[in-house]
Amino acid sequence: MGVNPDLLVEILPGCKSLNSLSNNHYKAEIEIKVGPVKGAFSSELMISDIRPLAGYHFEVSGVGTKGHMSGNGDITLTEKDGLTVLSFSAEGNVGGILARVGQRLIEAAGKKLMDQGFANFQEKMAEGAYA
Repeated sequence: MGVNPDLLVEILPGCKSLNSLSNNHYKAEIEIKVGPVKGAFSSELMISDIRPLAGYHFEVSGVGTKGHMSGNGDITLTEKDGLTVLSFSAEGNVGGILARVGQRLIEAAGKKLMDQGFANFQEKMAEGAYA
């Protein structure tokens, strides 16, 4: 079961393009801004441990002119009181110029990117994109 790359591009913040390399393995061009530093990253995204209607694991890594980044995490769906609850946990690392802008800016930018991703996901759900 593959993930729809067209929907991933619309959901992932800063994602300019996404091409399938193999099932659930993608090449992505991602643009990220942390404080005054903006960088484009040639990245790879792997989605694994796919549990339909329950969640999956993801790993991302990228290299750009402003440094490098990597991260991994899990998305889990559970049912509570007739509602679907989405849980998200992730960790990431950055290096190069991005790492030098300061931990506070990186944490704030990471939270902003996650919030934007969830807002994009919610919008697609409201449009019925996953129905």
